[in-house]
Amino acid sequence: MDANTPLRRPRQAARRSTVSRREQADATRVLLLRTAERLYAEYGLSEVSNRQIVEAAGQGNNSALAYYFGSRAELIRAIASFHGEPIARRIQQLVEEARDSTDPRDHIASLVLPYTEHLAELGHPTWYARFTAQICADPTLGPDELAAPMQAPLFRKAIVSVRSQAPRLSPKVAALRSQSMRLVVIHTCAEHERAAAFTGRSADWTMMGDALVDIVTGMLLAPPHSRPTRRRRPSTS
Repeated sequence: MDANTPLRRPRQAARRSTVSRREQADATRVLLLRTAERLYAEYGLSEVSNRQIVEAAGQGNNSALAYYFGSRAELIRAIASFHGEPIARRIQQLVEEARDSTDPRDHIASLVLPYTEHLAELGHPTWYARFTAQICADPTLGPDELAAPMQAPLFRKAIVSVRSQAPRLSPKVAALRSQSMRLVVIHTCAEHERAAAFTGRSADWTMMGDALVDIVTGMLLAPPHSRPTRRRRPSTS
């Protein structure tokens, strides 16, 4: 036996131990993320404490969330980032594929389908759609907390392509329709997810994605209503 062999074994064991601790820490972090997402989705952001999340995750240390995430706001951002980054990558792919299309539906699909496809990939049950709705309804947070940094320019790019083929709208009406698009997608998916959780049946995200693309296309392309000009009544004085 080589005289140096006994000296290598402790170093190899130490490396394995370091990797094991790192893997365990990563697993604990993901467990806390998923547990927080589930509780926030089911009970609401304001109804769930850090202690409840730690206990539901089976962690004995009450400071586990502070150790891994810092503040509650950072925890929420970490959940959003966990989902937002793969969604943003898929948006980028579909936006590029639809770049030269003259069909507005293709550009709208590039914004809607990445969200429903991601929900489908999560399996059953899911909590992210309801978590998303909670974030959007929270007065201290809002939808910007959910977006990956690359999403905003991609969203604007797709919307510009749609508007180039849509009826001419005032800036205020166009902005209102874009906002309504976001709300329709987020809250319809949340209700679909809630129904799936209640019945125990897997949500049909393929159907939901196609239906939402049709709905949003109709919303964004609907001709504006023109109010008839009212004639002033003649003065009786």
